[in-house]
Amino acid sequence: MTVFASKEALTSLGLEHLQPSHAHLSQDCTICTRPLALTPPHTAHPTKSHRAVRIVACGHIHGLECLSAWLDVGNSCPTCKRMLFSASGNAITDQDVADVLEILGPRYGQRRVLAAVARIVAKGEVEGERLRHLGELERERLRVQDGRVKSAGFTLSGEDFLESGDEMGWDGEDDDDDDEGDFGVMDVEEDDRK
Repeated sequence: MTVFASKEALTSLGLEHLQPSHAHLSQDCTICTRPLALTPPHTAHPTKSHRAVRIVACGHIHGLECLSAWLDVGNSCPTCKRMLFSASGNAITDQDVADVLEILGPRYGQRRVLAAVARIVAKGEVEGERLRHLGELERERLRVQDGRVKSAGFTLSGEDFLESGDEMGWDGEDDDDDDEGDFGVMDVEEDDRK
């Protein structure tokens, strides 16, 4: 389920900036694996940690810069893969990768950033292939279902449906007498012998 219409809407309404507090446990960013600034500076590593934000929709915490770069090339939570906003439908371009490298490369190293982008792209391709496969299965199921209906060899019209019991000559009385013997009950074994 999409939560926000765009990355901008998510950034302005869907992220909670976390202030350092003794109540927070230390935690690493799941994107870059470096410490998050969740605890006051005297207990954390202020030079290595970075600001933390919580995604309101799912509650996962990430580094602000890392999440921003992640969302430049994706539209889901890095932890649970929940879709956070509608995808633009545009493929990741070289310029997108260059922008992410410019933002995160100096801090985390170009190799780590490129490896993370490569993982995101690979996951996107796998997810796209999975969705295409599901679409093909659904289309095949509908074709089979449609074929069954067509192979029945008949269609029903409005005349085929009765509006009341009177049309069949039913008088409403329960008449279980079978005096004339028109409807005989036959045992299944008797039917097989005939």
